Order: sequence, then structure tokens, then C-alpha cells
Amino acid sequence: MGWLDNRDPNPHFIFSAAPRWGVSGFQRGNPRPNLCIPATPHAANLPKGLAKGWGILKDSPTPRTQFCKGLWVRLTTKDRENMKKTLLATSALALVAATAGAVDVEMYGQVNKGIFGYNDGQDTNVMIIDNSYSSTRLGVKGAQGLDNGLTASVLYEMEMVDNAGDVYTQDANANTGGAKTVGNSAAGDISTRQARVGLSGNFGGVYLGRQSVATDGVLGTDLAGAQDVMGQDYASIGGGLEFRNKVTHAQTGISVNSLTNNSGVFGDERADSLRYDSPIFAGFQARASVQQGGDTDAAVYYDGAMGGFKVAAAAGVQYNNDTAQASNVAFVESNQGASLSVAHSTGLAATMAYQTQTLANKPAAREEADSLYAKVGYSWDAFEVAADYGTDENFNATNDSLNAMGLGAQYNLGNGVSVAGLYRTFEADDLAVKVDKIDIYGVNMRVKF
Repeated sequence: MGWLDNRDPNPHFIFSAAPRWGVSGFQRGNPRPNLCIPATPHAANLPKGLAKGWGILKDSPTPRTQFCKGLWVRLTTKDRENMKKTLLATSALALVAATAGAVDVEMYGQVNKGIFGYNDGQDTNVMIIDNSYSSTRLGVKGAQGLDNGLTASVLYEMEMVDNAGDVYTQDANANTGGAKTVGNSAAGDISTRQARVGLSGNFGGVYLGRQSVATDGVLGTDLAGAQDVMGQDYASIGGGLEFRNKVTHAQTGISVNSLTNNSGVFGDERADSLRYDSPIFAGFQARASVQQGGDTDAAVYYDGAMGGFKVAAAAGVQYNNDTAQASNVAFVESNQGASLSVAHSTGLAATMAYQTQTLANKPAAREEADSLYAKVGYSWDAFEVAADYGTDENFNATNDSLNAMGLGAQYNLGNGVSVAGLYRTFEADDLAVKVDKIDIYGVNMRVKF
């Protein structure tokens, strides 16, 4: 409310000496300065000499600018109700004013679900999954220019996974064949995917919190289409399925994931980290990050066009700070990888990605792991079709290998809505036992908002 005295040039309130006649305030010279009323009191209660309107003295030469010193009036029920409305409106305006200077944010997200069947040589079943190529999520993001020329930004993103596509597996009760049972599905999980703040300017940007590390995406540049269900991390759908012994039909305990560099290890990682992104020069951008725990990442990205071609590429390296490892235990000292994708204006496109690992304390019989991925695609109007092939070797201690082949199609309906279909085969080689291949097939729908 503030307070008024006879010097106030624009009084909106006059003050009362009666405790029950208003709300708190005080007036200079008021013997009981604890109450006030609006300066538009009900006319019926105006004392003699006080005009209707803004509480001015009758015949005042300067209406609305003089304070009715020494006067007080009794508030009616109507006056009190009007005062309550005034206070509520004032409080609402104050709340708006208090938040007006905050960073503006926008909400975004997606729901990405599929229905996929599998055939592992003994059991066939259908599962409803959350697509791990790009999980269901909800987030807010925003940026605000500052007076010093910098831009502050914020990003908070939750991941809501129910039966993740790279986790679901067969029911162990069906090991020996016979009855076909529903596969095991993971319970729903809500977790923080990203939560970071940042400052950017002509120097680039610095970001702090849980976020993509510098190498997140170096293996995933892809312009070849059907990205909803196909990509270098092809174990994102069906990765939890286990190969079966070709003779006994029992599950071997060896999953598709165990033979690959699956997501969250290199090229698709988020962690609590400090990251720097350089400005973009001629389509190139450098990034570097240090994770909590000491792991470091560095990468270079390119996005540009040449003639009728659009080109995307990336390369990066990650150094692992595994100082706690015993001197005779092999561990991954570093990961290196790169990807290149080219799309022509005719709709033809191709993608390639390669990764390798460097082992510390490597036994003589252990081979260092590597993977190769290739994809071709064609797009027209809202349709995309693609075929891919991938191989992973030596990603486990027994030097096993995995081959994956797939066919996919996608139709983009617009407004962030797309539907896609996939057929893929996984084959494992060099295992101690012969195993059946695994086929997966299904359809997917993604809705962004």
C-alpha cells in the first residue's frame, strides 16, 4: 500500500484511525496510524466537507492532488469488497512483474512407440516398446539475451521409458521350446535425461550439467532416411534379445547388446559434464567436454552443402579415466569414431560410420574392437526407404562378432508425426556354440510436440 502524507501528489488512499475500518497503513499525524481505505469511499459515509470521487476536499482548486488531512470515514461492506478486489488485482500485477524478467522457455517433447515381433529360432512373440532410437521424452528449453551481450540458456529434459526397445527380452520359462510366452518387459521409468545451464556469445558456448558430451552424435550423422527405425546404433530395437543354442534351443545368455557398442558408451552419451562448443566456421564446429570422474571427449562436426549435395560429418575421440583398474586387467583406454552422410537433390543418399577401441593392459589373445556401418536410402515427397548393414567385432572378452542387416521405410505425415516399418536380422559368429539368428519386424509411430 505504501503511505501518504500531505505532500503526496497523487493519493490513492486516505487513512483511518479506526482499526476495523480498512487495511493496514499509516498517515502522518494520524493518532492511530494503522489503517487505510480507498480514496473513493462510499458517498453515504463521506463526512461533511468531503466531496465524492477521489477523497478530495470540497471546492479544491487542484482535484486528485490534495490529501484529506485529518479526515477519516467508516467503510461499508461494499467498500471492503471493493478493497479486496483492488488488493487481488494489485497482487496479480506484482506477480506478473516479478516473473517478467525471467528466461523465456518453451515446452517440447515426443512419444515414440512401436509394436515389434521377434523370431529367435524357437520362440516368436510381439512386444509393445518405447523406441530407443529416440525415446519418449518431455522437456523445457529457453534462452535470454543479457545486457552484456551474452546469452543465458537452460535445458531440462525428462525421459519416460516403458519397455525400452533395447532392453526387452524373451521369457526364460520358454528356454526349451514348447509354449510361446510373452517376453520380459522392463517396468516404466522416469529419469532426468538432461539438465544443464549455459552461457554463449561470440566466443562460442559453455554448458554445465547433465548433458550430451562432446562426442554424442559422432557416429550418428545420417541423411539416408528412415531414421525413426534405422541407424548406426541398430541394437536400439531388439538389443536385449538373447541368441539361442541351435541344438538345445536354450538361451545362451549372450544378447545382441553384448556383442555391440550399444548406446550410452560412445557416440551416444550424456553425463554430468562441462562442455565447450566453438562458434561455427564455414559449417565446422569443435566441441570438448570433461565428465565428472575425469573422462574427456573432443569432436569436430560439419554440416554444409556442395552443389546438389548436402553433407554431414563428424569425428571424435573419448579418453577414459580408469585409474582404479588393476594393472593386469584389460579396459577400454579410448574410443575413436567418425561418420559421414551425403544426400543428393535427387533423393539418393548414403551413410557410413566407423568406430574402434584402444585397450589398456590388453592380453595377447584379446583383439581390439571395431565396428562398421553402411546405409543407402532414397526419399521422395514424404516417403523414405533404406537398407543397411552393420558388423561389430570383439566387443566382448571372447572376440565374438555380430552382423546385422535391415530394410526400413518411413512416411512423414507432417506436424512432427511419422510412421515407420522395419525388418532386421541379427547373426552372431565365432561363439563357442552355434546359435540361431534373430529376426525382428514391426511398425513404429512417433509424435512430436
